[in-house]
Amino acid sequence: MRNILLGLLLTSLVSVAHAAPRTLEFDVLREGSPIGTHRVTLDERDGETRVEIAIDLAVRFAFVTVYRYTHRSTESWRDGKLIALDATTDDNGERTRVEARADNNGIAVRGSGGAYTAPADTIPTSYWNRDKLARRRLLDTQSGKLVDVEATRVALDGSGAKWRLSGDLEADLAYGPGGEWQSLGFVARGARIVYVRRSNLSAVER
Repeated sequence: MRNILLGLLLTSLVSVAHAAPRTLEFDVLREGSPIGTHRVTLDERDGETRVEIAIDLAVRFAFVTVYRYTHRSTESWRDGKLIALDATTDDNGERTRVEARADNNGIAVRGSGGAYTAPADTIPTSYWNRDKLARRRLLDTQSGKLVDVEATRVALDGSGAKWRLSGDLEADLAYGPGGEWQSLGFVARGARIVYVRRSNLSAVER
């Protein structure tokens, strides 16, 4: 009986450990004023990593919303390779959807850029993944198209590394010593957008 109870306890502890995804949360600022949030949840279990991304932005003038952006994306990874992606975006009323599935020929993609097969090692534009810095082409999770990028390291110190993306995507990024995403900055519609990482990095209970 004791062995049975011990086994049940160990199984319960493993389940609890699996039920604690990591979260990265950012406040998004436009010219210094808050306009929304960007949240990434990473859940690793049974050899697979599931990534949930939620972006909610709204620009207001005189209490009137003049621009709204929402994005939802789910990524599934195994052995460092993307095996599935589903993303929906509402860019101020313009809605797009992207679906991607790994198969024997590569990654089958459907989106506003049409349907095609991307190389098997293709990864999305999601900023949480530092591996994108080593790639020259990425899958745009909003349009479904492949975009050309080049990453240049501009600083390196004890707090991590800062990078600059150029090409079809232009942005400044920072990652900590362990490779965890720390910040983002870019210009959109003539305004400077900055991501500020929230300090309360925590596990999320299911």
